[in-house]
Amino acid sequence: MFASPIFSSPESLALWLAPQLLTLWALLLLTLTGALGLLMRQPAQTDVPTTAAGSPWRRLVWALPALALFGGLASQIGPGQPLSRFDRALSQALGQQMDLGTLQAFALPTWLGNPAPVTVLTIGVTLFLLWRRERLQAGIWLLGVLGNTLLNWSLKQGFARVRPPHLHGVVVETGYSFPSGHASGVLVTYGLLAWLLLQHSPRRWHGPVLLACGALVLTAPVSRVLLQVHYASDVLAGLASGSVWLLLCLSLAEGLRQRQALGR
Repeated sequence: MFASPIFSSPESLALWLAPQLLTLWALLLLTLTGALGLLMRQPAQTDVPTTAAGSPWRRLVWALPALALFGGLASQIGPGQPLSRFDRALSQALGQQMDLGTLQAFALPTWLGNPAPVTVLTIGVTLFLLWRRERLQAGIWLLGVLGNTLLNWSLKQGFARVRPPHLHGVVVETGYSFPSGHASGVLVTYGLLAWLLLQHSPRRWHGPVLLACGALVLTAPVSRVLLQVHYASDVLAGLASGSVWLLLCLSLAEGLRQRQALGR
């Protein structure tokens, strides 16, 4: 058996992946669309009585793979590590291959994860929920968005990884790189937004809501790699940490909702 030259080194794998990245993103987007289409074809399930719904913390089992992924990535980003070599080679290859039009196209999903639009969205959703007297949902929303921001800042300060060089000028970023705040922020912010919209919209809108939020959660992290403002491992780590935080927030929301229902 002869080893494929693609996998002979981290650098060769990165050189092979760089021109395939847009195709892989498109395939993932199509897969997401198909999966949501099949999901929405299923008949609506009747609500489960609160007392029979089980532990609200049961979904936290899905946080274990995310924690394992984060730990594995964090242990391999040091100088000279294979993952670090792959990251640098991929970023350098993308810097040579990405044309200006593609970079500008992917700047929009990146912008949707910037502090300014996220802040406006956070304030707007909070005011809407308070107007609807949905205090529990407003609290979970603020905890999710603001808590994730603080968590990501703390992780960045702890790892203090320098960003990859990006000289195209389409997007300019400063600060530390690991984990990606855009990846975790988009996942948590728009994941919680989808959770809220599903509760405040008719079923016929659930498919479009899930598709729009899912497409953004997929595209914005990919845009950070294509724009070379983050290494690939930064983005994966941001998605991992964001997944854990989102699951914690949703579990807390379910637990508090069950307690309110039982206390009536």
